[in-house]
Amino acid sequence: MRLSSQAIRVLEKLKQSGEKSVTEFEEEGFDQATVNRALLELEEENLVKTEEQEEIIQEITEKGEKVLENGSPEHNILEQLDSGITPISDLTGNTNIGVGKAKQKGWIEIDNGKVSKTDKGENIDIDPVKEKLENENFDDELGERGLISSEPQKTKTLYLTEEGEKIDIEEIEEDFNVEAQAETPTTGKKHYYKEILRFARQTWLEMGFEEMEGNYVVPSLLNFDALYTPQDHPARELHDTFFVENPETADLSEYGDKVNHIKETHENGWETGSTGYGGDWSHEEAEKNVIRTHTTAISARRLHDIDINEEELPKKFFIVGRNFRNETVDRTHLAEFYQTDGIVVGKDLNFKNLKGYISKFFEKMGYDKFRLIPSYYPYTEMSVEVQVWDEEAEEWLGMGGAGMFRPEVAKPMLGFEAKVLAWGLGIPRIAFMAAGLEDIRELYRNDIEIINETPVWRPDWKR
Repeated sequence: MRLSSQAIRVLEKLKQSGEKSVTEFEEEGFDQATVNRALLELEEENLVKTEEQEEIIQEITEKGEKVLENGSPEHNILEQLDSGITPISDLTGNTNIGVGKAKQKGWIEIDNGKVSKTDKGENIDIDPVKEKLENENFDDELGERGLISSEPQKTKTLYLTEEGEKIDIEEIEEDFNVEAQAETPTTGKKHYYKEILRFARQTWLEMGFEEMEGNYVVPSLLNFDALYTPQDHPARELHDTFFVENPETADLSEYGDKVNHIKETHENGWETGSTGYGGDWSHEEAEKNVIRTHTTAISARRLHDIDINEEELPKKFFIVGRNFRNETVDRTHLAEFYQTDGIVVGKDLNFKNLKGYISKFFEKMGYDKFRLIPSYYPYTEMSVEVQVWDEEAEEWLGMGGAGMFRPEVAKPMLGFEAKVLAWGLGIPRIAFMAAGLEDIRELYRNDIEIINETPVWRPDWKR
């Protein structure tokens, strides 16, 4: 015979005592559901039978507790008459019930508005109602007056059958139910958002990209001017960008002639074939330090490094990093967000190469369908928005921008003409979809319940 470990434990207990109720099993530390599941097994093997009994459980109510503390209303009336006949208007306490019950029991009589004890009342020393409650001598009167409650309760008792008494437990083989439902143990794991960031970084490395690094604080020259963002662009205002007070400005001398080349590009196009924006370009405006609003500032810095280090082309770089914008924090906006930026620098690159890199990245991140639709960014031409298909929502979702750096960006920073493929893609939306979130602030709240319930992220999570 094969039985589960729980059934064997229950059988062992019954072997020791002959019978035991489910309540008694619970008092010994057994779970009620475990005992009931074991009972089904033991009944099927005809080792145990059960008997159900119903008993009435009586308990003193809150009203009864007050009688225990203060005595019954009728006995309180009787005590007030110890000094003799008393006008009914002089009685205190719960007189409505007290006088009525005392008269009903024949303890008092009322004549012309005056109350006096009867002979029967004279012989009452102990409060009989309180005494019954103290001795748990519950009767119908206590129940009718709401001093006690009565609830039926079923008790299930397990008995050994004749076969159960004969069986030798040592001869029973322990069986395991591998299909039984069990609670998933809580174990430590990395935050799903960190896992997605790690996977994005690993994906670029597997595609042969080198990782870029850079500071959070950068001069406006890198964050805006080198990316051909005009100095009167709304994104450069305080309401969009965090400007740094200390140090307020940066020394741009390390960029040498590039500063003048950027200036001329903005004013008249320099040698890029552009006509520029016209007007005067301010060196002081370009010196202002900001907390980077996009990792594309690091891409601009890397173009400068390629030039001064005389690196051979082609080159491929990426970064997965934090960015900061002066946003009003709400359900869909934070002042901080992660972005992955990439650039590919070479002589013989085209838009088809750009599409290939982006499609490979999203394929590795688990997205089957994506598309590029025309868009506009100051520093790329052609410019596109990258969208992926959300099968659950049945809609296209924007993931960021991409394009080819304009000559106004590439030539001043590289010092020579080259093609630069570039993109900046958002990571939070991927985490949103993985965790089923509706509020972007949840990414940073470290809600243990959400972290526990969100599966370990993998690129095929939605399939």
